[in-house]
Amino acid sequence: MVKKRYGLVFALTLAFLLTTVGSAVAVESGRYQAMQISVGKKNEYNIFILDTKEGHMWLLETRESRIDGKLFGGLKYQGKLRPGKKAGDVIFEFGKTE
Repeated sequence: MVKKRYGLVFALTLAFLLTTVGSAVAVESGRYQAMQISVGKKNEYNIFILDTKEGHMWLLETRESRIDGKLFGGLKYQGKLRPGKKAGDVIFEFGKTE
């Protein structure tokens, strides 16, 4: 049952992204990459989605209801990646003291 829910949620999310980002016909093959990230219970998961052309990122978060076991969640925009000028460029630093 979870696999069917996962497939449906993923298909609906991808369809949503394709219609909001641009025409599905104009999208290059492999432009959007998705990776499942396990969290909490085995029925709960997040899906990280990356637009490999423009650098946009989304996170589809799901949770299982404690009452009836149904999945619910939301799609959150995570921002846009910034490319470096050459391989090895540091794009962001944190926790560095001088």
